[in-house]
Amino acid sequence: MNLATRLGLVVIVIGAFSGTIAVLNDGKKAAAQGSNKVRWESSKQCQECHPALYDEWYGSHHQIAFTNPEVRLLSDDFRKEECMDCHLPRPLAVTGFGKRTLPRRTHFNDGVSCITCHLAADGGILGRNHRPEVPCQPQASAQFSIASACASCHNQHGTTDQFLASHFAKQGNNCATCHMPEIERVRKDGSKRMGRKHVWDGCHNKESLQSAGKFEVTVEAGELVLSLSNVGAGHNFPTEERHRAVDMMYRFVTNEGGENKTSQWHRAYRFRQPYRDEQEPINEGNEPGENTQLTAGATKAVRIKIPAGAASAEARLWYRLTPFIGDDSPQSTLLYEQRVNLK
Repeated sequence: MNLATRLGLVVIVIGAFSGTIAVLNDGKKAAAQGSNKVRWESSKQCQECHPALYDEWYGSHHQIAFTNPEVRLLSDDFRKEECMDCHLPRPLAVTGFGKRTLPRRTHFNDGVSCITCHLAADGGILGRNHRPEVPCQPQASAQFSIASACASCHNQHGTTDQFLASHFAKQGNNCATCHMPEIERVRKDGSKRMGRKHVWDGCHNKESLQSAGKFEVTVEAGELVLSLSNVGAGHNFPTEERHRAVDMMYRFVTNEGGENKTSQWHRAYRFRQPYRDEQEPINEGNEPGENTQLTAGATKAVRIKIPAGAASAEARLWYRLTPFIGDDSPQSTLLYEQRVNLK
């Protein structure tokens, strides 16, 4: 074989190899452009196109669902393996909206991630609108935007059922109405659109908690009246976990010889769903095991006889992340404080 023939063979081999590389590169580009060819696994894949949403989600209680120290403590560092179902869930559309979730064993820092809610059963992306012209090509999903999308994790203690039975649901609202309010988004090209906030404010947000209940303190016929109305939560207040509690507290102030003296704080009423093994009633007059959470639209009033010599009364409404803590705990949030004169 002469030199010219050898060189011709080399050119043919190089050309064939280059063609193969070009085909592979084209395949990679196609995979990056078509949502049905991309393997969506982590929220990090969403960050480039959706930086504002990613920043809202990152640090939220969805994102830290698996790493949150409070959750690690209550789950015995996830030795209670059933807790992983909701704190590290597989995609909801894959296991079925409204059905019990299954745990995954990847991307632990993602907790409840973009993939959890947005990955379709066919491997594509779900959204509120059909957008084939954008890189991830979201498919519109009716189930994705209603209460069933939240029920898989948030109906373990009946929260979704509570909402569906409330006047909020009958008015056409859904979970996103309060927990994912609409906000204005700015696209890369400077145009604007309306989108949903991805923080899910709730029991860790004082403003959100204050919007749920209306706390009133009045004096009637020689009695101090404390009342709480569930005006803003479309479910029980508090709801979900059994360790959440809302306390109405009061104390009296007397004036003796020109000096004010305050009594100890007393609990007028506690709103809570007790643990199954609790034997004592939550409040005097309740049955052991009775759920005292305040349902949507309901009001609870407690009357306390005013002691002789009382010049004023102080009342507070507390939200507690766990029930067996005091006012000085960082897990207690003071929602409202009022003072009324009695003379």
